[in-house]
Amino acid sequence: MPRYRILLWTAIALSILGYLFFGYKLERTQTFQLISVYSLIFTAYLYLVYNKNSISISTIIVLGLVFRLLFLFCTPTLSDDFYRFIWDGRLWFNGINPFAELPTYYIKNVELAPPGINLHLYNLLNSPSHYTVYPPIPQFINWLAAWLATDSIWLSAIIMRIPLIIAEIGTLILLPKVLVGFNLNSKNTIWYALNPLIIIELTGNLHHEALMLFFIVLFLANYQQGKIYGAAFALAMSVAAKLLPLMFIPYLLLKMKYKESLKFLLVFGVSLAIVFFPLLDASFFRGIENSLLLYYQKFEFNAGIYYVFRQLGYWVKGYNMIALIGKIFALTVTISIFYISIKSAIKKWKLPETLLWISTLFAFFSLILHPWYISLIILFGSMTNYRFGILWSFLIMGTYAGYSATGFKEVMWVVGIEFIAVLAMLIIEIINQTKLKATLKVAP
Repeated sequence: MPRYRILLWTAIALSILGYLFFGYKLERTQTFQLISVYSLIFTAYLYLVYNKNSISISTIIVLGLVFRLLFLFCTPTLSDDFYRFIWDGRLWFNGINPFAELPTYYIKNVELAPPGINLHLYNLLNSPSHYTVYPPIPQFINWLAAWLATDSIWLSAIIMRIPLIIAEIGTLILLPKVLVGFNLNSKNTIWYALNPLIIIELTGNLHHEALMLFFIVLFLANYQQGKIYGAAFALAMSVAAKLLPLMFIPYLLLKMKYKESLKFLLVFGVSLAIVFFPLLDASFFRGIENSLLLYYQKFEFNAGIYYVFRQLGYWVKGYNMIALIGKIFALTVTISIFYISIKSAIKKWKLPETLLWISTLFAFFSLILHPWYISLIILFGSMTNYRFGILWSFLIMGTYAGYSATGFKEVMWVVGIEFIAVLAMLIIEIINQTKLKATLKVAP
């Protein structure tokens, strides 16, 4: 067997063993094992990426699917968000809007708690004193898990994982076609398909970004073909999976012609109204507003740029000015998104690059940046020549170093290295791409 094939099979085998370890053996508090095995998987990933010419597109898709299926029967250990999914699903299955009350309400009023809503599950929640924040499509999946697995947390996790894997299959099938539509090599799919963070966090840890990304890719596929109605519906479903794609709306409307934008908005709005309708009541708006405000007023995690301003606040005022800084950041991001959208529409930037810059801006100014939050950057990065998101997908896993048997304490030097390195690579890539574009313009 040729040497390069031996190395390819070795990289695949190491990936499989690493993913099995992550799914069935690793505990979140085992920092050394987590970083070591993740580094091994990531090295194998980079080897496969840089030898993509030796791998067919069908093999890339099959490998992506196989790596995801390895997690099918595991219970997430790196993230405990899925316990809230189960909690919400059991409420809705019993006819109770998951946005209606805080989890603490049912512990204080046990006689009103439906089947499956109990102290054991409550003690597994990571934010029991806050309202849920998950949109309709994830809640439908939560409801399905409650219906098919009334009492089993393990079976609930499996049932919730199946739609995510199906969504990922859709992404892996559509992404090569979308790349070709942008005049890119279809094998660039490998940057997303085999990315360890995407596989571990979306499939392994049950994060709904898998649904959001599938509908984003479906939106792009429809948009490339001039199918405005299909594109509007797909983007609406992406918002119904995670609210984040709402930040793309200003740019997309500016990019379209007037009549196209009206058609897009109509279908987008009607689609959202229909899918949100089962959850819509006063409690929904109260709960979603309360939860979203927390993201810029109380919570903070892996927020490199914010931490600089927080420290300045300590020096100037002597206390954490998160409420004020959060509002300033939210306003800054909003204004910047409109600025990027307008400039992109005028300069006619490529669609994936614009979406990448909007997603990157949002991530840099977020007060909470969990590893799976950069999945949009990885996806859009595969559609461009920018690879800083790949570096980020490696370094951001270091944030798990803060977990220990006694709780969580953020390791600030890890955050510092992460943001400095990613910013440095981003700046270098922008400079290089600017020089390349200038060269192409003056070339005979």
